[in-house]
Amino acid sequence: MKHQLSYQQRLLQKMALTPQMRQSLQLLAMPAQELNEYIEAILEKNPFLKKEFERLHTSDYTGSPLRSSLEEHITNSITGDEDPRPLLLSQLRMRDLRGKDIEVAEYLVYEIDENGYLRSDIVAETARDLGVDDEAVEDVLEILQKLDPPGVGARDVRECLQLQLERAGKKASLEYRIITDCMDELAVIDTAKMAHALKAEEKDVSEAVKNIKKLNPRPASTLLGKKEAAVIPDLIAYIKSGKIRLELNRECVPLLKLYNPYKKNADFVKDPEVKEFLKTNLKAAKQLIDNLSRREETVCRVTDFILTYQKEAVTSNSPRLKILTVNDVAKATGFHPSTISRTVARKYVQVNGRAVALKSFLSHGIKSPGGGLHSKAHIKHVIRELVEREDRTRPLSDGQITAALAKEGIAIKRRTTAKYRENLRISPSYLRRKKN
Repeated sequence: MKHQLSYQQRLLQKMALTPQMRQSLQLLAMPAQELNEYIEAILEKNPFLKKEFERLHTSDYTGSPLRSSLEEHITNSITGDEDPRPLLLSQLRMRDLRGKDIEVAEYLVYEIDENGYLRSDIVAETARDLGVDDEAVEDVLEILQKLDPPGVGARDVRECLQLQLERAGKKASLEYRIITDCMDELAVIDTAKMAHALKAEEKDVSEAVKNIKKLNPRPASTLLGKKEAAVIPDLIAYIKSGKIRLELNRECVPLLKLYNPYKKNADFVKDPEVKEFLKTNLKAAKQLIDNLSRREETVCRVTDFILTYQKEAVTSNSPRLKILTVNDVAKATGFHPSTISRTVARKYVQVNGRAVALKSFLSHGIKSPGGGLHSKAHIKHVIRELVEREDRTRPLSDGQITAALAKEGIAIKRRTTAKYRENLRISPSYLRRKKN
């Protein structure tokens, strides 16, 4: 049986996506606002579609279990302006990736944030969720980092700027050396200290710093961020007496139904071109309705599981999340991890009156030397709170934060604290210090 499934999957990966599969994958990846714009554009062109104003509650959903479909085993090959991530995927496709590398590439693309960055621990996370080794992920990440715009796929500012200089053929330049060895000094523009450390002339260092300022520390801000301004939830979570009820946000994403004024008078139209136009649009309308239904079922199924699993955090508005990964959700819902990645990417759910990123309810765990297991989301929350409460005239060092975490029962190493602080985009202590 395993051999048969493996053989079938290899065949599916070689198959070309049908237009219906392409649209299904495209719709699943869209956030609510973008989906609404897409639907409105189609309604203007297709005479067989009309809005139906009603709401669907997950508590009312009693349909059969959601089916796994071909798109769960193969990669997305959509192109278009609505979702910029497929533009990155289309570039990856030019690299002729094979087998598991396709899944890894897609996973990484959907993990890229609005500025073009990946988290520092993305390699280990991807390897764990997709069942591959770290080296395989590193190989695909190296390919991703060669895409446009230069710097995309970096895990921190240093790597982002290095990638841009490498693309420009300046890996041996003074600029590259500054970024590699003197980021702390660069942050405060201490040219004298940089010149001393690199054994270079200060005037050359000053010129190099000017060139570094021309680089883009947010390489995908215009590409991935252009549609992010409006945060509109796909679903609304109602909490009453400790119970969660989900409702689709129909105010933004309308329910469509088929409208065929020509059904009883099919012979009325004689012109072959008109007949073909009507036939094509009727088929497209049915396809869109089916794909939207599939998208809604998938989003509801995944969101319902995530919020139910994190019920304690959701109902109490607590940051203490249980450990829950993309792979955990995939196993529980029967979907492929790449489908889960699409589903949670750029989707929001309204909880207690505010829109919360669905992805924020996922969290990997870390085992401390003392044997405790804590979610990374919780550890980062504690770090952020410690920094927010600190005395800015004497800001906490990474060592002091690590000691404070230990008092909370979170025993992690100082370098891990520094990594999480960087993930939170919190500057080091000497840059947070304020004079009296």
